[in-house]
Amino acid sequence: MAINRFQELALITRCVAADDRNAFGQLVDAYSESLRRFLLGLTKGDSALADDLAQETFLKAYLSIRSLEGVTRFRSWLFRIAYNEFVSDLRRRSRLSNTSEDIPDIADETPDETPISADNLTEAIAQLPETQRAVVQLFYYEDFPVARISSITSLPETTVRSHLFRARNRLAVILEKYRNL
Repeated sequence: MAINRFQELALITRCVAADDRNAFGQLVDAYSESLRRFLLGLTKGDSALADDLAQETFLKAYLSIRSLEGVTRFRSWLFRIAYNEFVSDLRRRSRLSNTSEDIPDIADETPDETPISADNLTEAIAQLPETQRAVVQLFYYEDFPVARISSITSLPETTVRSHLFRARNRLAVILEKYRNL
């Protein structure tokens, strides 16, 4: 269900003024698919983890909806919460395992013998570092502009552009392996 800015504001107002859970449920319905898609990309396809992070995101959003500033779009605010939940989960897992997530060395891998496909692109994106993966997901899949990605990730716009640039270059190297069969 797609909602426009006016409908979004009306639902948020109902949530804040009357603690209307039905209104929040409508916001969840409107944004859960794109939020889950974003989290699936960040978690490299781990649907259980993506679902857990989405649930935590919506819970935190519900509990703190009164802090939402009127000029901020709910969707951007929600994605910021989701991104922060993802980063917090990474940190927690890193502390538990005492190791950071290893980024595979592209040069050491042998290419698959299949042409470039959506699956190949998904695999290539999964090989990106977390921040680059998040920026690519937000920019290309969720159609957020650089300025909004900056507010979601708390990174300066120039850093977001830099991550996009590096991610494109790294994806080009990864995907070139699929072309050289």
